[in-house]
Amino acid sequence: MSGLAFSAAPAPALPLRFLATAVAWGVLSGLWLAWHGGLVLASRWSPHALVMVHMLALGLLGNAMLGSLLQFLPVAAGSPLPWPRVYVPMHAAFNLGIGCLLPAFMPWPAARLLALAATLLLGACAVLSAAAVMLALRRGSGARVLREGIGLAVAALPATVLLGGLLLAARTGWLHPRTASWTDLHAMTGLAGWCVGLLAAVGAVTLPMLQGTRTPPPWLLRAWMLLLVACLAAGLAGARQWLRASPGLALLPVALFATGVLVLQWRSPHVRNRPLRLAWCFAALALLAAAAAALLPLPGGIRPALAVGVLVLGIGLPATLLGMLLQVASFLAWIELRQRTPRGQRIPGVGQLVPAAAMYRALGLHLAASGLLLAAMAWPPLGHAAGLVMAATWTAAACTLAASWRHARGG
Repeated sequence: MSGLAFSAAPAPALPLRFLATAVAWGVLSGLWLAWHGGLVLASRWSPHALVMVHMLALGLLGNAMLGSLLQFLPVAAGSPLPWPRVYVPMHAAFNLGIGCLLPAFMPWPAARLLALAATLLLGACAVLSAAAVMLALRRGSGARVLREGIGLAVAALPATVLLGGLLLAARTGWLHPRTASWTDLHAMTGLAGWCVGLLAAVGAVTLPMLQGTRTPPPWLLRAWMLLLVACLAAGLAGARQWLRASPGLALLPVALFATGVLVLQWRSPHVRNRPLRLAWCFAALALLAAAAAALLPLPGGIRPALAVGVLVLGIGLPATLLGMLLQVASFLAWIELRQRTPRGQRIPGVGQLVPAAAMYRALGLHLAASGLLLAAMAWPPLGHAAGLVMAATWTAAACTLAASWRHARGG
């Protein structure tokens, strides 16, 4: 763990607030799927599917990624965040915005006002988050390529929210309807630009540190970032009907990222943290399957858009998040314990605060939920069972999070 500036870390309760909220949204998304089942999987345009997608994308992934950045930037990227008093109210506003957004997808009378409130709250939080991170990166002292990668990913966040606001305004009657290509661009910017872009940048540090892989060369990460920018630009051109971008274009950088993860793991000089390695390996396979599903014919009349959404948003990205969330939770608990323990007294190691058995348990539940989700694409009634197991996955993660924090607080 050399090179980590633990003294620069914020109070552990601050990032933990975001991580705990992410886990809560994971449980809620599972319960939503268990309740509505086939309605969620019937069509990408159904209100129930839109609610599920944004529970996962904003509630689960959004909270976890913002919380992880609060910890990662000062500790591993040498970039302490400015304005420390902003993040607690921003957390509240961000989740209030999600709470306004979800019912705005339903055909209710108040949908237009809820859509406006959600756009304002989420837009303000996205701009504030991006500004804070960009300022931190500009002042930072960490590796340049790492700060460039995080900056690119964070720049995609307000762009994603802007596109989402335009689509929501069109859906609720504030603007003229938009074409489906704008929805694809919104998804592409959020999932490939923000989510996978941040995973690639952070993974260049955490894969060697936590999993024992070789460090990828900086030129390779820069080349991947240029490809990502080119694909996003082509997607924008296609949405504006200047050209027709290939359906698989958005998933090209995602597939290359997944391939890079598998190659780095396969050629690791050391093997560390087997549950985390397994989570990233499973996620990489799911992302590669998503890229294949966008290009190849699927059995049983399964729609490519549904398969890509399930593989990326329901299986792949949550797998990486599950492994990293529990890893970050152990670091937060260790920092809290170290701050509370008198100097000279020994404290448990990071790995003892979140045992491997707990990580395997949560990952096993996620694998079971993933199998049910894949089967539910062909037979939607299985979505109810998939939702129950998904809720159990994030409940197990919540219990592990709470246990590590109680240990750190001396409970």
